[in-house]
Amino acid sequence: MNKLKILKAVKIILLTIYIPVLLFYSGIVLPEYLACVNCNSEGAMGTDIWGDEVQCFGESKVFGEIIFQFLSMIVVGWSVVLIIVFFFIHHLKKTLK
Repeated sequence: MNKLKILKAVKIILLTIYIPVLLFYSGIVLPEYLACVNCNSEGAMGTDIWGDEVQCFGESKVFGEIIFQFLSMIVVGWSVVLIIVFFFIHHLKKTLK
């Protein structure tokens, strides 16, 4: 029973941090990255889904790609951890019944 309570607390803590990170990723990082995917010329500007102009050249493009890749790994890793926690909670509830 204590393991179940601990896992539920861990789940709440992880979700509390995960949801804002996911919103930041899907609302800011992903649209800016996708706006610059097909921009290959120097000095190109892209438009994200919000209608904002995004610089798609030089350091801005490289920095955007690095942030996208880094946050993608964090979001995927966090999702896997949350799935494992949800699985363990479900498994513990099933064994307690």
